[in-house]
Amino acid sequence: MIFRSLAFLLLFIAHGENLVFAENETLRYVALGDSYSSGKGVTPAESWPAQLAGRLNEEGLKIEEIANLAQPGNTSTQVLEHQIPQLKTLKPQLLSLQIGVNDWVHGFTSKRYRKEIILVLDSLLKIMPSRKILIVTAPEFSCSPTGKKWGYGKSAVNGIERMNRILVEEARNRQLTTVDLFPLSQELCSKTGMFSNDGMHPSAKQYQLWVNALLPATKKMLGARSR
Repeated sequence: MIFRSLAFLLLFIAHGENLVFAENETLRYVALGDSYSSGKGVTPAESWPAQLAGRLNEEGLKIEEIANLAQPGNTSTQVLEHQIPQLKTLKPQLLSLQIGVNDWVHGFTSKRYRKEIILVLDSLLKIMPSRKILIVTAPEFSCSPTGKKWGYGKSAVNGIERMNRILVEEARNRQLTTVDLFPLSQELCSKTGMFSNDGMHPSAKQYQLWVNALLPATKKMLGARSR
């Protein structure tokens, strides 16, 4: 009888609004986004989502990156149409989203981008609780070694800042954790070893510095104490 009561209590807690994970459970992590989350220019293990999962494990949290659905060139529309539908099968317990660069590249207006982001965020909230969703802003890329060849210049800075501002506003309206990497990426642009061989995307070293910035907020989301 005692065993049955205990089992019922644990089942109730696991399915209640305040989700409690078993001590030995490994949390399922999925990353969504574009080339900056997929790790274009570096190996899969050097992408920032993979490095973040590794650091969380070093901190004593059991995290497994079960899928990185991010695809180079994807916009918020493609995240909504192709990446989010896969979450119902993957059933993540931690999720990150980083999007916006390609929306700007493809000429999305602020109005259109906001509309798409609202659809993306509301779709995510139908699948998992807000406290398990991490929103990450897009980086500055026009200062990369090949950035000038693309002809973006200052307009890229203004454009990405505009997309990031919309993303952060809508995320915070939904009580989602947000981390703004844009200022850090600008700071790192002038330092050596920050870009991969393709001259556009961050190196593993730069991604490591991103993870340093992401780690405190992610640990707080997961209820972990700082060491």
